[in-house]
Amino acid sequence: MCLIVVGFGATPSYPLLVAANRDEQHARPTRAAGWWPDFPEILGGRDELAGGTWLAVDRRGRLAAVTNIRDGRPRAQLRSRGALAAEFLAGDESAERYAARAGRDGDRYGPFNLLLFDGTQLYYASNRAPATRLGPGLHAFSNAPPGQEWPKVASAHAGAIALLDDPAPLEALFKLLAQRASELPPDERYRSAHFIVSPVYGTRCSTVVLVDAAGDVTFVERSFDPAGRLIGEVRERFHIG
Repeated sequence: MCLIVVGFGATPSYPLLVAANRDEQHARPTRAAGWWPDFPEILGGRDELAGGTWLAVDRRGRLAAVTNIRDGRPRAQLRSRGALAAEFLAGDESAERYAARAGRDGDRYGPFNLLLFDGTQLYYASNRAPATRLGPGLHAFSNAPPGQEWPKVASAHAGAIALLDDPAPLEALFKLLAQRASELPPDERYRSAHFIVSPVYGTRCSTVVLVDAAGDVTFVERSFDPAGRLIGEVRERFHIG
């Protein structure tokens, strides 16, 4: 996943809102979002090659999302970063404790940005920066190393701020995620466009998660082909219990 916007306590109507794009090789085997057979309380997509996830939630109201960090250095074969998100949701650790552990175990993984929400606290973890508790507000991440802000992060952050007063922001958030920049050279496109269209590597899916003040969760994932055409949608709604 190459873009994540998280609103935490940013609007009274939705104590938590998440809008995210997953960019990946189109050939990588992937299962669309659904309730997991091996962990029936978890809802999200699944990487069928390594078994992890780029974004998922559970019935307790916990959420995890992960991106890789592009730093241009070749990597030996390491454990899948998606396992970090999956293991957090399958366990019972607080976001604080898991974020600290993910940082300590970071040399087992390629560079990552990891977001963890345990129903109360939101944490950022990485093997390139110390674990950090994120306060109320709007936060945005992509594949940039800590301390760098790509243009897409700034534009997604600004666009999401403009939607915080929207009483029904679902479609507006999908529109934000769909912003393209096909006229730019490929390298700049990855840093600037919210949605990447490419025959080999591009945006595979867009996901919006809304948790309202009553504890109802709306989870919508839309999948796309290499030409950027919509090929499927998963829509789930449940109450945190």
